[in-house]
Amino acid sequence: MIHVKVSAAVYPTEDSEKVIKAVSFLFTDIELEQKDIETTGSEPGFYPSFFLSGEGGIDILQTLHELIRREEIIDSVRNKAFSKGLSSDGLSVCFSLNKQAAFVGIPSVPAQEEPLGSIEIIIRVDSQEEMERLFEWLLPLTEEGKPVVEVEMDYVERD
Repeated sequence: MIHVKVSAAVYPTEDSEKVIKAVSFLFTDIELEQKDIETTGSEPGFYPSFFLSGEGGIDILQTLHELIRREEIIDSVRNKAFSKGLSSDGLSVCFSLNKQAAFVGIPSVPAQEEPLGSIEIIIRVDSQEEMERLFEWLLPLTEEGKPVVEVEMDYVERD
């Protein structure tokens, strides 16, 4: 089973509706909830006002799947995000996407930590085989930037 969690911090200087729109552009079937942050006792500074968070299965990755192909960034996302964010046991992967680029419907992996944070994605699976199938579906091997073989979503979800 594939479990996807998407979250984004919303800072006081940001328009929360724009952050919701940015996340929704990349993950169209996600239901976002606002999670308040306790800052009492914290040192004064620049902290998020709240977090947006949503969870689901592989279906919430469908739009991201399509956008990665439209923008022809399969190799970039695989190398910058997925490969670096894969856990040592191969059962989860964590990566970030830029909020500003997402607002205009473009998935983009930030080169460094962003001052207002990024959209954070955590994907957990039950087996390494399932993670391999997820990689084959979302970020397949390419030749000249084009997928060598495209697999269907149901290929990933098989037992």
